[in-house]
Amino acid sequence: MRACPQSWRNAIGAVTLLGLIACGPGGSSPAPAPNAAVAASSTPAASPAADLAQGLIDAARAEGQLTLGWAESVLGGSQMVPRLADGVNKLYGLNLSVQYTPSPNMVEMGSKLAQEYQANRPSTTDVYIGPGRAIVSLMQVGALEPVDWAAWATNVRDPKLVAPGGMAVEVAWLQPGITYNTSKLTGDAVPTSLEDLLKPQYAGRIASTPYAAFFDSLASPEIWGERRTLDYVTQLAGQLAGLMGCGESTRLVSGEFDLLALDCGSFDARLAQAKGAPVAQTIPSDAALIFPWYLGVPRNAAHPAAAKLFVNYLLGRDGQDVMYETHFTDHPLVAGSKVAPEIARIRGSGAQLYALDVAFRQRNDEQELDRINAEIIRIIQRR
Repeated sequence: MRACPQSWRNAIGAVTLLGLIACGPGGSSPAPAPNAAVAASSTPAASPAADLAQGLIDAARAEGQLTLGWAESVLGGSQMVPRLADGVNKLYGLNLSVQYTPSPNMVEMGSKLAQEYQANRPSTTDVYIGPGRAIVSLMQVGALEPVDWAAWATNVRDPKLVAPGGMAVEVAWLQPGITYNTSKLTGDAVPTSLEDLLKPQYAGRIASTPYAAFFDSLASPEIWGERRTLDYVTQLAGQLAGLMGCGESTRLVSGEFDLLALDCGSFDARLAQAKGAPVAQTIPSDAALIFPWYLGVPRNAAHPAAAKLFVNYLLGRDGQDVMYETHFTDHPLVAGSKVAPEIARIRGSGAQLYALDVAFRQRNDEQELDRINAEIIRIIQRR
């Protein structure tokens, strides 16, 4: 007789899952009821959500495996996969063999999955993690499975978490901004907007990324628009001391640069802070961006049931804690979120938050934004 996983019973609440046997002292069966009719009338009926969830659990048990692939820099890579495997197995009472293969960056992986689907080959990974733009590209070729998450997923109840058509689920929010050296800039010397960076006191102290991270999104008609963005970048180029990639905060610590704008998210500064580096990040009031990461299940995944359960696991507190431990971010809509207070503070400041989510990507012409981005990169690199 198998024991009920306590975590899954808690997730379902008071509903009895079909196929799970109640756990008695020492794992023994409960005493038989004196009357079968009485027993039947006193047993609560399983809900449709519980039936669907149990169906996925049974299917995942039959699959017996979960194949994952993302870059080593994502979710802790190979070091954290054993913890993720243990978490998902404990949650559902499974014994999945979880196989992880280090893979290309999110954009390249998205392209690879699209090619695999179009070639009718099994997907490299059962779960894709990536940004809204990559999700849209996969949706356009039909490579992601539409899932009715709300019908069964206990951790995906808020419809704001779900991309159109149930094609993907938001798992975390990244917040691009300005990373700076706290030993060089304090108090009123810390810029509070991108416009501030054009002031004379910052000339020759700023770095930007060679790929002009997030400036293409600013060029959307919904935010700054093309003309304002190009005018700004032209002025910013005159202030730059050089270029550096995201993740190179040591160049701020060394004093090579004092600021980086725009960075790739607050997680980078928090990671450096955790190591004792004198850096911090500020969200510019005129460019308060939210960059969601998504989880999706490829249509050609080898283990789709296990993949869906894994997505639900990552949206629970344990999975979110792994996200924060590895990236210093999580999702503010999940109970216990560690970044939720920061999001609330930004909203309270009066700054308008722009979410660069799947819906944003669908509303904007990506080819047009690519054209503008090429011009932005040209301006920054010819400084």
